[in-house]
Amino acid sequence: MTSSTPLQRNPPGTKNQDMYAWPDQPLEKMDTTFATQQYIQQKIRHDSSDVKGILTVPEGQDEAVWQYEHLRIFTLQLNQMVVLFDEVCNETSCPAMKATDEWLYLCAAHKEPRECSAIDYIIHTLDGTANLLNSDKWFPSRVSIPEGSLKHFQSIARRLYRIFSHAFFHHRSLFDMYENETHLCERFAKFSTIFKLIPKKLQIIQINYD
Repeated sequence: MTSSTPLQRNPPGTKNQDMYAWPDQPLEKMDTTFATQQYIQQKIRHDSSDVKGILTVPEGQDEAVWQYEHLRIFTLQLNQMVVLFDEVCNETSCPAMKATDEWLYLCAAHKEPRECSAIDYIIHTLDGTANLLNSDKWFPSRVSIPEGSLKHFQSIARRLYRIFSHAFFHHRSLFDMYENETHLCERFAKFSTIFKLIPKKLQIIQINYD
C-alpha cells in the first residue's frame, strides 16, 4: 500500500534551485512523526517575513510540541548564522561573550560556569542545546513533550537570545544581512514573548519590527 503523502526529501545532488520542490500541504495532511517540524519549515520557506503566521499555533496542535519544534529550528538557523562569523568573531576580536559592556555571559558548558571567548561560548551553547533537544531522556518523542521537560524551554531561549545579542552589538553588519534575509531574530523575540520564555525587560535588542 502506497502513501498519498508526497516524499519531502531532497535527494543527494539536488541543485539549489530545485530544493524543496514539492507542493505545500496543510498540517493535518502531513502523515509523519515530523509533521510539525515540516509544517513550520514550509511556512518559513513560503515567506520568512510572515512572522505572525509562522508562530501562530494551528488549531489542534499541541502547544508544547509547537514550542519544541520552533526551538529546534532556531538552533539550526543560528548555526547557519554563526558560519558567517568565521572571520570576524574569534578569541582576539571577541575574547569574552558580551552583548553591551553591561552584559557579560559565563559559559555553562563547564563544570563551573566561566568566561569563554564569544565564539567558543556560541558553539558550546548551540552544541549543548542540540544535545538537550535530542535527548531521549528529556524529549523521547516528537509528538508529545513530558511535563517535566518544559522547564528547559526558558533556559534554552535565554541562552540562544545571548547569541543574537552578541551579533547585534558586535557584528551588526552581519546581523543585519542575515536578519534581512531570514527575520530570525524578529521571529525569536516574538516567539519568546508569546510563550513567556524571556521577559521583555531582558530583551535588550531594540529594533522596531512593526
